[in-house]
Amino acid sequence: MLNILWLSPNFNHYKARFLNHLSSDSDIQLTVLSGSGRERYGDKELDQEWGFTLMKVDVPKKQFGRSIKVKHEIDVICDQFDWIMLPAEKKNLSLFHFILTKRKKTSTFKIFSYNHEALKSGNKFLSITDKMLTKYYYHKLDRVVFYSESACQNAIRKGLIKSEKAFWANNTIDSSEVDKYYSFQMPPEGHPIILFIGRLISSKRVTDLFTYYKELKKQHSNLKLEIIGDGPERNIVEDSVVKDRDILWHGTLVEEDKIAPIMQRCSMVFVPGLSGLSINHAFAYGRPYLTMKAEKHGPELDYLIHGKNGYILEGILDKDIQIINELIFDRVKLEQFCINAKQKGEELSVENWVKQVKSSLLHE
Repeated sequence: MLNILWLSPNFNHYKARFLNHLSSDSDIQLTVLSGSGRERYGDKELDQEWGFTLMKVDVPKKQFGRSIKVKHEIDVICDQFDWIMLPAEKKNLSLFHFILTKRKKTSTFKIFSYNHEALKSGNKFLSITDKMLTKYYYHKLDRVVFYSESACQNAIRKGLIKSEKAFWANNTIDSSEVDKYYSFQMPPEGHPIILFIGRLISSKRVTDLFTYYKELKKQHSNLKLEIIGDGPERNIVEDSVVKDRDILWHGTLVEEDKIAPIMQRCSMVFVPGLSGLSINHAFAYGRPYLTMKAEKHGPELDYLIHGKNGYILEGILDKDIQIINELIFDRVKLEQFCINAKQKGEELSVENWVKQVKSSLLHE
C-alpha cells in the first residue's frame, strides 16, 4: 500500500476528479492538503465526497509555499506517508526546505513532484537562475513525474535530472466522466459552432476571441460562438452577448452532463490565449483545438499536433482566419481532425494516468 500526501495549493475541479481516480486504486491511500486557490480567477471547486482524505487550509495559492499554517499541518502528519507530492515551483521553495528538513530527521517518506520540464521565469528562455533552481529541486527530490514524455526526455537531455529519477504521466481530466454522458460523434453539418472553454482572464486573450469571431462571421453568417467560463473579464463577454444573439455564454460549468451537449454540437474549441487542460477536454470529446503561439502555454500543448488534431496559430489575423475557414468549410478535413483528436484523447485517459503515476512511484 502506497500512502501519499498530495500538496495542492489550488484544488480545482479537474484536479479533484483525477485524484479521486488515483485514490480508487486498491494499492493507494491518498490524502490531499489543499489551499484556497486563486482569488477572483474564475476557478471552480467541487464540494462533494471524495475517495481520498481532504484537508483544507485557508491559505491562497500564492502564499501556500510560505505559510506557517501549511507547515504546521505537514509537521503533524508527514510521518504517516510513504510519498509527499510538492509542486516544484519558486514560490514553494521555503516549504520544500521545511519538508527536506523533516525528511532528514525522520527518513520515513520520499518526496516527488509532478510538473513541467523546468522552473521558468516570465522570460522567453531558461535563465541561469531558472536552470540552477531546477537542478537544485531535481537533485533533492527523490522522483520527478513530468506532464509529458517529451518534457521528461528534454529534462534528461539537457542535464537537468538523472534518468533514474525521471518519469512521466500525461496530465489528464476525468475522461470516465465524459464517457458517462457522451459517445463520440461528428459535429452537425451546416451549423458551425466555435467553443471557448476556460477562465475569463487576460492570459486567455478573450478580446482576440471576439476579434476572430467577427472576422469569421463575415464569411459564415450562421456561425455561432459558445463560451464556458467566468472570471474578471466577464464584462467583455457580457457586452458581446448583448450585441450578437449568436453568442451564447454559459458561465462556469464543471459537470460533464451539462458540458457534453455543448461539446457535441460544437465544431472546434478555440482558446486564443494560454492553454492547458482545456486541450485534454476538447480531445476527450473528439474536437480539434486551436490556440495561438505563446511561450507560457501549459505542458498539455505537447498533446496538440499542429495540422493533425488542431492548430497553433501564428497570431497573424488574415493568415489565421484562412486556416480556420478551411477547417470550417472542408468537411473531410474537419472529420479527420475530430478522429485524430479523439484518438489522442483516448491516450490521455484518466485510467492511463493512474497507471503511469503508480508505476512511477513503485519503480525501484
